[in-house]
Amino acid sequence: MKNKFTGLIFLMWVFALPGYAQWSVGIEGGYNQNALYTNVGALSFTKYVPQNGFSVGIPVQYKVKDWFSIQADPQFIQKNYELKRTQFFEGIYQKNINSYVQLPLMGRFTFGGEKLKGFLNLGGYASYWSMGRIKGVQANIFSDIESSSDTQEYDRYLELKNGYSYNEPYTFDERKDNRLELGWLTGVGVSYQYKKYQFFVEGRYYQSITDQQKNYMINQIPRYNQTYTAQIGCLYQFAKKPKKSTSSN
Repeated sequence: MKNKFTGLIFLMWVFALPGYAQWSVGIEGGYNQNALYTNVGALSFTKYVPQNGFSVGIPVQYKVKDWFSIQADPQFIQKNYELKRTQFFEGIYQKNINSYVQLPLMGRFTFGGEKLKGFLNLGGYASYWSMGRIKGVQANIFSDIESSSDTQEYDRYLELKNGYSYNEPYTFDERKDNRLELGWLTGVGVSYQYKKYQFFVEGRYYQSITDQQKNYMINQIPRYNQTYTAQIGCLYQFAKKPKKSTSSN
């Protein structure tokens, strides 16, 4: 699956080479907030909390009309979230730091003046869950240390009573984890044209339509990523090739 996704990105670059005069290429980056949308009604004193991350990409844009362009953004993006325990389990949590290689493909609708313009992006994306990391505090139910008058020993007692910390790479389970994510996106922004450079600021929303898990159990509760991104970037517009004129003798 990873090889197929890499091949898709490669094809985008291959198609971008011919007729380069109509293309723009640049760089973009920003911060995001991701939430895991799921049902935790069956889990007592548990909730999922959105977490911040970042993204960086290489937008490739093809201008079809003055008001419409097609754009692809090969990018690296984080989609993080936190599982947090409450009330009796206050202080117990796990942060999931998930990294994706992602390819959004969208249509850009532009409006406004000659240099300062607004735009709307609509499209879809495919992403591959490339790696992950988990860190947090796990409840320790095996502690047998009693409280002590010694300060250091008592601090150790509290640590074991409340839980122990961990920070380690996430190990993928091929039976359970769905590493391919598909979804739709929408974004709005403002751009400013300066000579051959287009500077822009954009807010974008990604909604996955595929479960983060494979169908491995009965009555499975789906889990979907919802990601809000605020980013800035710059596009360089290649000079147009002059059209060849034909002369008749």
